[in-house]
Amino acid sequence: MRIVDLRHAAVRCLTERWRTAGAVTPSGAGAVATRLVDFWMDRQAARRTLPAAPPAVVSIGNLALGGTGKTPVTAQLALDLAAAGIRGAVLTRGFGSRLRGPLPVTAATDGAGDEARLLAGLLEPCGWPVVQARHRPRGLAWLRVQEPELEVVLLEDAHQTAGVGRHLDIVILDSWHIVDRAGGMRLEPRTGAVAPFGPWRESARGARRAGIWLVEGTAPVPAGPEGIAVAGFSRSFDLVGGVPAAGGAAVLLSGIARPAAFEMEAERRLGRQPALAIRCADHEPYGPRMLAKVDALLRETDAALVITTAKDRVKLEPAWGARPPLAVLEMRLRWEGDRALPDLVRERLDAVRRGETSR
Repeated sequence: MRIVDLRHAAVRCLTERWRTAGAVTPSGAGAVATRLVDFWMDRQAARRTLPAAPPAVVSIGNLALGGTGKTPVTAQLALDLAAAGIRGAVLTRGFGSRLRGPLPVTAATDGAGDEARLLAGLLEPCGWPVVQARHRPRGLAWLRVQEPELEVVLLEDAHQTAGVGRHLDIVILDSWHIVDRAGGMRLEPRTGAVAPFGPWRESARGARRAGIWLVEGTAPVPAGPEGIAVAGFSRSFDLVGGVPAAGGAAVLLSGIARPAAFEMEAERRLGRQPALAIRCADHEPYGPRMLAKVDALLRETDAALVITTAKDRVKLEPAWGARPPLAVLEMRLRWEGDRALPDLVRERLDAVRRGETSR
């Protein structure tokens, strides 16, 4: 499969550098930067105060840069809480958008962030609003006024957000190992140097601020340290939109942080190797200049089908027109373990109603 990487050279260089860095103990300047970030994060966490009034505030985040499932986890958690009769909303930063907000978002809101629009489309049937706000405290204040009956607000990608107190932090662990501690085998997160020296936002120390760790693809779900619950999840994928006719070329198009994983899964669902993979910048807006580059590559490849991600589809569809048919690699999430994530969150909501605090 031919790969055409349209990302900036600096992004490609850093991506390759981070790929080889992985989860290792940082050294030198990377170690100094990591300690400084840890110090700043600890100070910000110490300054937070819990909201004095409803709704309960729950953040979903991780320790690494790039996509590790925060948006689909947020969406599925919201759908499950809504199915249990809980009224809530999702508050997202709207990364990549020039709109400061706060503003309510639909799947068709022009200029809104791709993740905000994706979430809005997924949650519209259950009645949960999605609000985009670059300044999260203002977004939360706006929601309290506009939606006074809310029981919970999910903060998407907000573990490192300062200035917003919350009742519960959920952290998706990107890398971990099992260690033998007093009382049995325990799960411990692994990280490395923070950006720009490595692919991490903060060290494993940041996971200790969470009340729930979420891990993927492990059974049975291991136990965590005292006071931290661990839940599991798994992913499955469907190719929605058909396959090219026999002999027709399939092209992969994505603007995400980790395109290799998408490309591997798309190839598996397609059942054969695509002719071309086009990699664009994370949160690529697909303006006229970028679409012109994509069009030239599609003509050169004689593309019969273009496969993209759900996040990219919300930006591509309105301007796609007469180009080759657009198929989407849809992700499905399933909770694993004896105590599923929505059950753990409902327990925390009950505790908040009783006036108890959390980490």
